[in-house]
Amino acid sequence: MSDQIWLSCRDLERYLGEEDSRVHALRGVSLDLEPATVHAVVGPSGCGKSTLLYILGLLDQPDGGSLTIDGHAISGLPDDELARKRNELLGFIFQFHFLLEDFTAQENVMIPMRRLGRLTESEMLARAAQLLGEVGLGAKLRRPSRHLSGGEQQRVAIARALANNPRVILADEPTGNLDAANSNRAFQLLKKIVREERKALLLVTHNSAIAEACDWIHEMQDGVIVGSHPREHE
Repeated sequence: MSDQIWLSCRDLERYLGEEDSRVHALRGVSLDLEPATVHAVVGPSGCGKSTLLYILGLLDQPDGGSLTIDGHAISGLPDDELARKRNELLGFIFQFHFLLEDFTAQENVMIPMRRLGRLTESEMLARAAQLLGEVGLGAKLRRPSRHLSGGEQQRVAIARALANNPRVILADEPTGNLDAANSNRAFQLLKKIVREERKALLLVTHNSAIAEACDWIHEMQDGVIVGSHPREHE
């Protein structure tokens, strides 16, 4: 085990719903994500996977426990500070890529950079072009996203998730909307980036082949991680 951890959560608790019908969605979940590692969270629908992802992604607050990202204690921060940390430290990839269809691939990748506000226009253009080159879309950076294939759109989404050089990438069924060939291609690309750039990737997936190719599989049931299984590196 490395002494460097990009994301660490301890004893996360979350209740959902009104007082008279509350659901105990997370029951003491703890995880560590190290640099250059890929983690899969698997389990039946309703077991708490998405709730966990939303809390780790700073889109929801836990009712108990602690969360640290790149050494920054997150718990209890005000909303504006949470938004800043989210933009600085995290990248998101979703099953449905949520690209702006009339924006070019390059313009879509620039959206998180504009939100963070650290780069000039020319620097953002260059950074977006570089990232699209890394995902094999350098020749299509000025193409509107609606004119890209499903696999290409998901690669734009991967580039967008990397725009602000996050420590941690969170992915919710990132290949669930792709055919088998494009699914595997997108996952291998993500894994390569995580390894080479020493990021951490946590993905929720129902794809057993992708889960088996991760470094760790975390099994969830009823809001609890009931087992964490390491896999051999390739």
